[in-house]
Amino acid sequence: MRLILICGRGAHPHVQLWVFFKTLEKQALTIKVNLKYNYNMKVLVGCEFSGIVRDCFNAMGHDAVSCDILPSDSPHGVHYQGDVIGVLYNNHWDLAILHPPCTYLASSGLHWNKKIPGRAEKTEEALRFITTLWNAPVEKMALENPVGCINTRLDFMPKPQYVQPYNFGEDASKKTGLWLRGLPFLEPTEYIQPRMVNGKARWGNQGDTGYDKFGGGQGHERSKTFFGIAAAMADQWGS
Repeated sequence: MRLILICGRGAHPHVQLWVFFKTLEKQALTIKVNLKYNYNMKVLVGCEFSGIVRDCFNAMGHDAVSCDILPSDSPHGVHYQGDVIGVLYNNHWDLAILHPPCTYLASSGLHWNKKIPGRAEKTEEALRFITTLWNAPVEKMALENPVGCINTRLDFMPKPQYVQPYNFGEDASKKTGLWLRGLPFLEPTEYIQPRMVNGKARWGNQGDTGYDKFGGGQGHERSKTFFGIAAAMADQWGS
């Protein structure tokens, strides 16, 4: 079974979600969702303010909630605003999908640790946060982060699966790691062809020289999960 969304490939994720829910409400034939699961899972989507992953699992018939220190951008589900650790440890979850902040973990910024006083200590704090999340008593867990120092510093973490949004129906390039426990690797759903610039592949979020159009001060937007990946998580891990 595959979840199929008919929507412009360049559409903003919130636009895609709006079409997704409106289509479900109208019972249109453009989305085919199998809701006949053995049970409805209790799913925590931690460190998510967008609601994208949460809303996809809820649309598949599960009991999903999100938690973040920020309020939710989406009104479609339950969101706990506050510390994710208490919510994670003090409740029973069948599945936890966690998106811890990558600011002090990503390879792209680690070189600043030797130049900015106090930054290296923030990396250590971020690694302790990863450890606390991973040690939670949840059988099925996915922890998402870009390429960084998680595996070079935390030898107990498994090797991640790296995914690209262009393999999940999104016109975008953003290499993202998924550290998985009790879950299979995500299977690609739809490959989006890039445009070629001087023999090099470029997707919709990239300029001709390869720079990310959402770079710089757009960290809030960059931290949102692409809808195609969220839909694949709900489809493949929610069955």
